Amino acid sequence: MKGIVIKNISIGDELLIGQVINTNAAWLGEHLSDAGFQLDSALTIGDSEKAILEAFNACMDADLVLVTGGLGPTADDITKPTVCKFFETELEFCQEAYDNIVSLFNRRGFQMSERNRSQAMLPKSCCYIPNTYGTAPCMWLEKKGVVFVFMPGVPFEMKGIFNDELLPRIKERFHSVPYEKRVIMTTGIGESFLADRIKDWEEALPDFLSLAYLPQYGMVRLRLSGRHEDAELLRKTLDVEVEKLTQLISEFIFSMQDQPIERTVFDLLINKGMTFASAESCTGGNIAHVFTLISGSSEVYKGTAVTYATPMKTKVLGVPAETIERCGVVSQEVVEAMAKGVRELMDADFGVATTGVAGPSGGTDENPVGTVWIGVATPNGVVSKRFNFGKDRENVINRATIAAYEMLRQQILITSAP
Repeated sequence: MKGIVIKNISIGDELLIGQVINTNAAWLGEHLSDAGFQLDSALTIGDSEKAILEAFNACMDADLVLVTGGLGPTADDITKPTVCKFFETELEFCQEAYDNIVSLFNRRGFQMSERNRSQAMLPKSCCYIPNTYGTAPCMWLEKKGVVFVFMPGVPFEMKGIFNDELLPRIKERFHSVPYEKRVIMTTGIGESFLADRIKDWEEALPDFLSLAYLPQYGMVRLRLSGRHEDAELLRKTLDVEVEKLTQLISEFIFSMQDQPIERTVFDLLINKGMTFASAESCTGGNIAHVFTLISGSSEVYKGTAVTYATPMKTKVLGVPAETIERCGVVSQEVVEAMAKGVRELMDADFGVATTGVAGPSGGTDENPVGTVWIGVATPNGVVSKRFNFGKDRENVINRATIAAYEMLRQQILITSAP
């Protein structure tokens, strides 16, 4: 079920050359959806009058056009003069915008320049919307029934204005259609295999629901979403369909929340009152890095030993040198000894270890690039598994990290089971 047509235009040469990543379009799409609207398309263009005018004309079939960028005080910010040309108006001084700029500079203890004063020159026909986050103006204009809203390109300014000022006005002006989504996080199965597994269920979905596959390193995030005028019907239908889906792929689901696997492990450890530590070789501390991004992680995480050099596995973790000599550093025997060693060293309930060949060099016939052994030591023993994550170094590190957390998650559930 479709509501009004909303389009986004992002302006800036820096976006096209890759100097700045355009996060604004994704953020707007997500927050419009949550509010009951849908972003139909997003276009990124450079700072040229020709490109801007062509983009404006291409959006005249929309109901609402959200434009970000090009409103700064420098010479390359040409959006306002181009807006005047498109809307057949001219720039004039806006006292309210000027007062806002002066107030902002006073609060920050900076001296205002004539260049900043020019930001108070706005198209005569616009409705000025205050920007309490910066000096760039926010403007609302209309042409032939199409609403154009111009926002700063700086993300924190755009987000603040959208939430504080624009979304309430958009809701007042346009009809929204209730939107709701469910997210199912999976690992241990590829996107195509997952699609084959749930094919019949997906094809039988009601026409107001849709499923999106969102793969990333070692995971596939499934987003089931829909729009319907009857919000209660939408909610109940989603619940029913999610229950059907979970029965089909229960062994691959690690969370019913839109969160990374390390957060799921954190929640489990908090709930069980248990701890873990890590011993990392090929992952180089990435297991520790992603976990310590979680606030409160010190309650359940003892620490890591990044024993990258082979002798450190013996010196720090107590892995017998003869085991390394006999089996090789990338082996089941070594990873299990590492996991047990770090568990004992840090007095944790669980010890997680990785050793492998992240590449692109260093592979052998026995252990080609991408080979990773992961071990988890538990109060009841140790488990380990061999993987191959391909030839890209970053991919190997990230996929090994996710696989390590999934193995740990499973062992937490087994160990704490009644």
